[in-house]
Amino acid sequence: MNIKHNSLILFLLLLFSMIITLILHSQTYTLLTSGVFPQVLTPDPWYIIRQTELAAHSFPSYTWFDPFTGFPDGTIIYWGPFLPLLCGLLAQIPGSGNESAMILFVSWIPVLTAMLTIPLAYWFGKEIKGEMCGIAAAFLMAVMPGSYLIRSMYGYVDHHIFESFFMLAYSLALVLFFNRIYGNNDTPRIKPAVLGGGITGLMLGLGMINAPTMILIAGITTIFVLFAAYQLINQGKNLLPFSILIGVSSCIGAVITQIFYTPDPAVQAPFIFNPVSLASVLFIPAIAGFLFLGLQFLMKKYQVKHNRILPVTLLSVLTVIILAFLLLPGYANDLLNSIMGALNSVPTNYGIAEYFPLSLDVAFFNYHLMLLMLIPGLLLLLISGIRKQDSIAIYLILWTGVTGLLTITNTRYEILFAVPLALTTAYFLDWLFHYERKIVDITTESLTEEKSVQDKNWRERPTSLIAMVLLIGTCLLSLCIGGMVATADYNYQPYVASEDWVEGLLWMKTATPDPGVNYYQTYQSDTFTYPDSSYGVLSWWDYGHWITTIAHRMAVTNPFQANLDMGAQFFMDKKESGADTIATTNNIRYIITDADMLFDTMQMMMKVKSKDLTQSQYMGLISTTDPVTGKPVSSIGYRQAFYESMVTRLHVFDGSAVTGEEAKYEEEGTPVPGTDMIVIFPGGPDPEISESIIRPIKDLDALQHYRLIWESNTSLSTTDEHDIRKVKIYERVPGAIISGEGTIELQLTTNRDRVFTYRQKSHNGTFTLPYSTSGSSYPVQSTGPYRIIETGEEIVVPEEMVMSGLEK
Repeated sequence: MNIKHNSLILFLLLLFSMIITLILHSQTYTLLTSGVFPQVLTPDPWYIIRQTELAAHSFPSYTWFDPFTGFPDGTIIYWGPFLPLLCGLLAQIPGSGNESAMILFVSWIPVLTAMLTIPLAYWFGKEIKGEMCGIAAAFLMAVMPGSYLIRSMYGYVDHHIFESFFMLAYSLALVLFFNRIYGNNDTPRIKPAVLGGGITGLMLGLGMINAPTMILIAGITTIFVLFAAYQLINQGKNLLPFSILIGVSSCIGAVITQIFYTPDPAVQAPFIFNPVSLASVLFIPAIAGFLFLGLQFLMKKYQVKHNRILPVTLLSVLTVIILAFLLLPGYANDLLNSIMGALNSVPTNYGIAEYFPLSLDVAFFNYHLMLLMLIPGLLLLLISGIRKQDSIAIYLILWTGVTGLLTITNTRYEILFAVPLALTTAYFLDWLFHYERKIVDITTESLTEEKSVQDKNWRERPTSLIAMVLLIGTCLLSLCIGGMVATADYNYQPYVASEDWVEGLLWMKTATPDPGVNYYQTYQSDTFTYPDSSYGVLSWWDYGHWITTIAHRMAVTNPFQANLDMGAQFFMDKKESGADTIATTNNIRYIITDADMLFDTMQMMMKVKSKDLTQSQYMGLISTTDPVTGKPVSSIGYRQAFYESMVTRLHVFDGSAVTGEEAKYEEEGTPVPGTDMIVIFPGGPDPEISESIIRPIKDLDALQHYRLIWESNTSLSTTDEHDIRKVKIYERVPGAIISGEGTIELQLTTNRDRVFTYRQKSHNGTFTLPYSTSGSSYPVQSTGPYRIIETGEEIVVPEEMVMSGLEK
């Protein structure tokens, strides 16, 4: 009866922790489902949706080459097929076939995976320490904040949560069967070793075909084999079952990797993405295991004394490493470089946020008391590993240490650190909960123990109460942080496509020509060629997956950082001729701009275009006096280079010529903290900065080959004069060539009923006009014919002339 009662309580506790996980991880549901089109969280999951659509239409095929992103070359995909195929399989369920239903359906996968993590964390904790450790681990994982929470919330359909999940599943299977083999005094058995090897190998293989980062567990296991083998030899236990466990696991993991992880062979994959290299690394733990088995045999044969086991072991490891570099120098160097690459921060040229080191303040904000309990937890594990020769404690130290070190250097590994952090913290809490204080009997001066833990109620032990307070306090803090992150003012808005973007891309999907490539078909890079009808859509790399997945159009740049240089060169070019060369050479037909590209994103564009470009060359801070309050007021000022950039000429001026206005500001040389800009004060004669985004300092020529065809509803301005919309779509056209002198203008009305005037000055007696006066299928329409201002002559330009570049 007591067993049933305890089992029921345990079941309810685990169920409660899973419900908490469900609630916490579902906080983004309303945000992602309240618009006209269901969304996923952050740009990368949009590409998983793209891959899911492919898998759903060609299941169980998986495409390793995609012509719809990284145009005009396409992109080789190196991430594994596990998640897209899983999503594609689920998409076969009746009712989930259309795109919207499929997105809603698969968006629950990360939440369910986080929920499944709870019982596994409990099981691991119970296996390594006891029931209290398991329960603590389950609750800590249920409320785990930080990267783990964000990357496993509703809509974050990406491989990250499965990286964490499969590492836990593999580690649990390894620990479980290691204990079954060596956890009693009986002779170690072969049968559980084979079964355990099969299960751990399956988890290893599934993790590998999810993401190659699972290779980290092979490194952790290799180091674990060294420690565990030494301890088993020292204890006089047979290494054969252990070697079989590791060997079978490595073999199955390698076979699954070789069968299912098969990147497009047309391009030589880097070491970390090469299936042969990956499979070979998986064999390293097995090789180490059998080397130690042979070492044990030789030590028994030659009766090596126990005090020589450690030096013999170290000498053997050192010998193997030296031989590897001598006999396989290329392989050893590639492996070493991959390890160093994993440790490096910011491995890209342009600083993706997840590749930066984890800052100390963010770490303590996210993990607070857990970080304080981590050190004593590791010390307790180390003591257990050394004194009790507890190999599993050593494994948890290695798992926590490796992922922790990687997290310090690279925040993308933070999600891998969450589980071992929770387990190590739970280990400490379990120790504290069951701590039995020893006291000295003053009369006899001998050590006597207090009442045993079994006989004394935990409520009577101060340390048990402290452990409970720490556990509850940690969970409440994490719960508050998790709730704060999801309900903050920004409410994840930076991580989702705005309604402006969604509306524009859905419009593009139906209003622009079919590129002539089947969106749902799989292709091979060595046999695929783009048809003449294909074209690219250029925007900044943040938006590439949205263009591919929502609009079903070929994105030039993407979050994989494909063609980043090309995008920066185009948008920051000061001459239309240079930008147009990029567009025509790469068959770019449409350009999408976002108002953010005028400000924060422009700083990234500067860095990509040239390391010599700085913010101060484009902007400054203007200080003026408020006429009402008399207090100083600061605002952003714009230099001529800002106005001359293609992104400004497109998004602010819609390609029209603009007359410059003299600005009267002088530099006082006061630096702006945190930037290289300087504060500008009015009153001087130096006209080098303007306080208005729509008033350049010098004249701007019109763009001859780019026309606005759609804009979003959201306006960032408060006046008609300053009416700049959030998202705009442009088309690159040859332009109609018209003879004439002077300045020509055309009044147009956008799809939002905004009226603007396009102006262009003649060049060598001609105008090259991008807008037509009749025949355009786009919602941006002229209100009448062109008019040459100086003569009053009116000119009609049909759509055919604009699209063919004919001369009139």
